[in-house]
Amino acid sequence: MEVVVRDAPQVIGATGMESIEQNIRNIVRTLAYSVPLDRGFADGAGFIDSPSPVKTARLIAALTLAIEKYEPRVKVEQISLQPGSTDEGMQGVYYPKISFHLREGVTL
Repeated sequence: MEVVVRDAPQVIGATGMESIEQNIRNIVRTLAYSVPLDRGFADGAGFIDSPSPVKTARLIAALTLAIEKYEPRVKVEQISLQPGSTDEGMQGVYYPKISFHLREGVTL
């Protein structure tokens, strides 16, 4: 299963796979220190405007850890960064594409 983290409406009462995909989008799009009662909820924004391969690798590692911690029903297989369009790619706008599978014993 895959989810590309882009703007999408929040669905109140989402269930099943829609709920999991929405949770992953929320985890990835939340900046660190922005959740009052859980300041460590997400990674810092140190990767913004920093295209170096080391920063990219650190971002992917941090996203993997955060997703697996806060959405325990999934196991991340791969995260890649890809532009939404050629124009966005030329401007350096990339979106995380997350491939995952459900952990053993999880039913929807």
